[in-house]
Amino acid sequence: MTIANRPPWIFLGLLVGLINAMIVGRFWWAGFGIIYLLIRCLYLGHSKTNLLWLMGIAVLATVWFSYQNVQYDMKTWATIATRQLSLRVEPDQIQITGDTVSIIGVTKEGQRIRAFGHLTSQKKATQLQVIDQPTQWQVNGPNDLLEGPRNRMQFDRRSQLRAMGIHGSMKMAQWFIVKPSQTAWQWPIDLMHHWRNQLLLYFATLPTTLNEYASNLIIGATANDFYTQNSGLKQLGLLHLFSISGMHVVYLVTLCQFILARLGVLREHSQLILAIGLPFYAIIAGGSGTLIRAILIGEASLLQPLLNHKQSTQISGLDMWSLSLIGGVTLQPAVLLTLGGQLSYLLAFALIYVAVEKTWWQTWLMNLVSLPLILHTVFQIHVLSTPVNLLVIPLFGWFIFPLVIIGACLGGVLNWAANITNTVLMVFSGLTNWFGQLPGMVTFGHLSTLFTWVCLLMTLLAIDERRPRVRCKWLIALAIVYGVAFVTIRWPVDGEVSFIDVGQGDSILLRTPFNRHVSLIDTGGKVGFSKPLWARTLPGMTNVEAVTVNYLHSRGISEIDDVNCSHQDADHIGDVGRLLQLMTVHTLTIPAGMRRSRGFQAKIAPYLKQTRVIELTAGRQPKNFPFTIYHPFHPGPGGNEDSVSLGTIRNGVRFLFMGDLDRAGEREILQHYSSLTTDVLKLGHHGSDTSSDPLFIKQVAPKLGIISAGRENRYGHPKQSTLTTLTQNHIVAVNTADAGMISYVYDWLGNGHWQTMLPTRTPIAGSPR
Repeated sequence: MTIANRPPWIFLGLLVGLINAMIVGRFWWAGFGIIYLLIRCLYLGHSKTNLLWLMGIAVLATVWFSYQNVQYDMKTWATIATRQLSLRVEPDQIQITGDTVSIIGVTKEGQRIRAFGHLTSQKKATQLQVIDQPTQWQVNGPNDLLEGPRNRMQFDRRSQLRAMGIHGSMKMAQWFIVKPSQTAWQWPIDLMHHWRNQLLLYFATLPTTLNEYASNLIIGATANDFYTQNSGLKQLGLLHLFSISGMHVVYLVTLCQFILARLGVLREHSQLILAIGLPFYAIIAGGSGTLIRAILIGEASLLQPLLNHKQSTQISGLDMWSLSLIGGVTLQPAVLLTLGGQLSYLLAFALIYVAVEKTWWQTWLMNLVSLPLILHTVFQIHVLSTPVNLLVIPLFGWFIFPLVIIGACLGGVLNWAANITNTVLMVFSGLTNWFGQLPGMVTFGHLSTLFTWVCLLMTLLAIDERRPRVRCKWLIALAIVYGVAFVTIRWPVDGEVSFIDVGQGDSILLRTPFNRHVSLIDTGGKVGFSKPLWARTLPGMTNVEAVTVNYLHSRGISEIDDVNCSHQDADHIGDVGRLLQLMTVHTLTIPAGMRRSRGFQAKIAPYLKQTRVIELTAGRQPKNFPFTIYHPFHPGPGGNEDSVSLGTIRNGVRFLFMGDLDRAGEREILQHYSSLTTDVLKLGHHGSDTSSDPLFIKQVAPKLGIISAGRENRYGHPKQSTLTTLTQNHIVAVNTADAGMISYVYDWLGNGHWQTMLPTRTPIAGSPR
């Protein structure tokens, strides 16, 4: 095939990617990119040939991605039911975390199901940990639905599961394991999973840090708490180093070629051997989207000399990238739904253009390219990110990564080698965490889809421009766009009162227009239950970090004016300590007398730093405090009966927040405030019958009652008697368990409306799914 007759691979790759975004990702705006590509192609030479290639590939891609969508939707559970399934489970797909076992298995119909079960003894956990062959699990239990986020800007786990090809999730009430049958085509796949599991077991015998690094970098197995313990990696934008990608595959291929050469294998033969072996490594290393892209480019690089040995032409870097994109989205249609997949292909594309630049300029430009996607998803950027990347990337590539391979290989027989490697890795991890804690973290906020695409296109145009003066103009224009986005995010014209879905707990955000004042009532938190030592796990990410702080950062908020603790129960203030670690809080309020309680001393006091603490009682109004205090009237230890009850008016709408106040406290409020009424009532104690006294409900006469309860909570909240009281008083009720985050949004002009993350329904006692 002559150069003139070659397919326009870059156009084909971009076309397939855009069709994938439009059909699989359901991003309608990708249609504009498709139209642009077709028009652009008409201006190139051999337009009829190019157009035929584009139209043919467009039809094939549309049919393929539509078929994949239909197949996925057909296999995905759409109803709640008790399921009885037979799942074929590979040994490396069994994970034991404390007293929980999680598996990913495949049904005979091809459904990939994720299932969780509770372990009742350490013996059962040990029995599962030693499984090293495929097993057939007969499981029984209720299923979950693959829901989207329950709060605004929350991580979209449904997209992640879609990218993994997961069709359903269930709780295993009962299960037993038998030996499965094996077909000829399953044998090599089973063998790769067996090897992967053996490597996991081997790495587990190494010192902790070396185990985590080796598991992550060699076989793509990331511990649940890895990024919690190594927070500096996220803060400094170093996550890409721990996502198996091109650098890892290049090292692996180079190492294998070196070994084969020393064994006397000809280069042509070693390339063929490695080309055959790379797909199997994809299975061993977990088959992530970034790995598949790197494997496809590796395959093209290995096979190109064999296919082109009689021709003088070579496949260009852009052609390789285009082929990898076409192959990647064909094999994994949902890979571009994840940030990792997006960054993998974007950075690989940009690297082709910046390869001719100086090293420090390459690093800066690559960070600039990823910035729009980072701000669209993560909302923060550290000013040290670029210089640290400039220092760490060569250090990681030439020292840390080879050291991990050497330490992993020798650690099983030479304890001193494992210990030295582990010490070096601990120092590296400590340094990245230290750098991540240095001042310089900028909370930018959520970059909208429009701004994201504008910034991304302008960045790519600036990188592609070789004339310094023109490139400078592009970069100045880009800075102006970022500045406009920053101002609109940090000083929004809207305000809100949002009842955050933190499960079985309370957390309420109040924010005025232009973010002039930000208040939080409670943070939520998990109630801890005593477990035996074998069943305990390291603490993971808290709800306040994953949901509340994440949402605040998306709105450009890095400081909170006041956090108001209603009382000392863990489901209300359990995460206050973590919040104080993550954000600046100017004032913390508590019910009078709670400062001396065990809950305050354990959960809050160690993290206070410069935060001012104010004890509240009704009738005493702190200066500039944006609420009216209706309870408590006397100091107490901070129990339910001491809950702070707060009222406020936002955009002319009256709100009343009751904490977990009991009926006696409600009647006491009526005695002191006989004319108290409200428009919106956050019901006390999650809708329990210990609160919401019928006389109190009738007196305050809300139009809307908000219940903050967890789905299928163990307490049966809300109670039917409470729901009956609301119905008898003609009060509309909404439950976070059903609707997710519930928000009243208003602007500085006085316009306001209610919105929920999920469709609402009439609350049901016990908050069933």
